[in-house]
Amino acid sequence: MRFGICTSLDNVNRLAEVGYDYIELGVRSALIPEQTEDDFQKIKERVAEAPLKPEAYAGFIPGDLRVVGTTVDSSRLSRYVETACRRASEIGGEIIVYGSSGSRNLEEGYSEERALTQIAEFLDMAADHAETYGIIIVVEPICKKEGNIIRTVADGLAMAKRVNRKGIKALADLYHIWQENEPLQNIVDAADWLAHVHIAEPVKRSYPGNDDFDFTDFFIALKNAGYEGRISCECKFDNFHIDAETAYKTLKGYI
Repeated sequence: MRFGICTSLDNVNRLAEVGYDYIELGVRSALIPEQTEDDFQKIKERVAEAPLKPEAYAGFIPGDLRVVGTTVDSSRLSRYVETACRRASEIGGEIIVYGSSGSRNLEEGYSEERALTQIAEFLDMAADHAETYGIIIVVEPICKKEGNIIRTVADGLAMAKRVNRKGIKALADLYHIWQENEPLQNIVDAADWLAHVHIAEPVKRSYPGNDDFDFTDFFIALKNAGYEGRISCECKFDNFHIDAETAYKTLKGYI
């Protein structure tokens, strides 16, 4: 397994010092899909000098760029996704996380069946771009505190299977799993589709090692799924410089 943190490029040197394998950046902050190539060039130059590659990206679709509902702008979505995938590939990216609850949450009274169809159509379009540039888009479940559709690993797996494209896979996020009281067996059931993992101490969504939370069962589920890929800390830090090292040592301890 390989470890990273969802954070900004400002912290990349510290991650490298601690021993992390990669950094997970934000699509909107690092790939800036709706800004110019000149703007992106500045980020490319920073990444070229960084000691770790940004292999994964979260924060995919902005809330005003709807995937679900009556105001879907398909042309803008396609341009946005194509640019994000192309730019990610240019600076070492392999994974883009599609959680983005603001883009997909149902408005009151809207058909869930219709929403799932729209998400599947979006992901099929996104797969066209992702596969062109060697990117995998993973479907992130978002728990009921933040989202009202695709809330569990099982839901994400069902969507990935429905789209059935090599550029679309599933993600397991311990925070959302915990909040939904989802059985860890669902991770094992998703084994063939699981392409990325997010982790946090799931009660407070803080960094691993912040308290005595036992991650053993989670890592056993990943082991039983045969998962050997990336695990990104997506969580709160009190003092990043210190806490990033605590998180790393905690995760390595479970391995």
